[in-house]
Amino acid sequence: MESSRHLPLASRTMIKAAKTDQAWKQWGEVDPYFGVMTEEKFRAGNLNDQSRQEFFQSGQQMVDHVLEMCRGHVRPDFDPKTVLDYGCGVGRMAISFARGAESVTGIDVSEGMLTEATANTKQMGADNVRLLRIEGSTLPVQEKFDLVHCYIVLQHIPPQHGLGIFQQLIDSIAPGGIGAIQMTYSRSKFASHNGLPPSRWSLKSLWRSLWVESPLRRKFKSWLGLPGSPEMQMNPYHLNQVFFLLQRAGVTDLHVEFTNHGGHLGTFLVFSKSC
Repeated sequence: MESSRHLPLASRTMIKAAKTDQAWKQWGEVDPYFGVMTEEKFRAGNLNDQSRQEFFQSGQQMVDHVLEMCRGHVRPDFDPKTVLDYGCGVGRMAISFARGAESVTGIDVSEGMLTEATANTKQMGADNVRLLRIEGSTLPVQEKFDLVHCYIVLQHIPPQHGLGIFQQLIDSIAPGGIGAIQMTYSRSKFASHNGLPPSRWSLKSLWRSLWVESPLRRKFKSWLGLPGSPEMQMNPYHLNQVFFLLQRAGVTDLHVEFTNHGGHLGTFLVFSKSC
């Protein structure tokens, strides 16, 4: 088999994207709730009625916050009837969006996540939620939506692949609609370099790259019978590329809220498209 380093850039990007998709499919099969929110109480072995309730309550709180940002910074009268939730997982936020919208479309790459989401929508009476699986990098929908939402998702996708999805999400916003999309851009451990990774490898970063985060280590642990989890990539995006795509799409007003998930620094972008 040909080594990926000798393949064209487009082919290498497809390989990385396929690897990420496969890891996320595994999360959906082995630990779907923890894959969405990495707290031990949401592990498959720890999940109970109370933690499930907390899980979906957190989704309602985030939906309330998203709508507050949209109304406070973009359109005071914003009342979305159609919502696209990209990377919907098990339905944590899609179900909450469905309480106020006429229809919600949730998209995810993981069949296991979508199976769990289907069960959750039925249990909670969210019959106005449509769940779709994405294969590759093309969204499985053509229509436009009042609100296009994506939260703690793009960071798990290599930017070469994720920027194409980001462009499609922008294109999916109806005239006068709003996009609410979050992504990471740096890590707090790079504070001494103003958010940029150091140009020289340290022994610690070299050790982490070659062993701690290597697939070989995960295979070695599985050979020893030690518990392991699928890989969860955390990819930063270059905001100059992101802003370029937004401005090219006709976005003139943008609200930015900073996020921080365990030292992974991000931005929550809320913006409207011209009618």
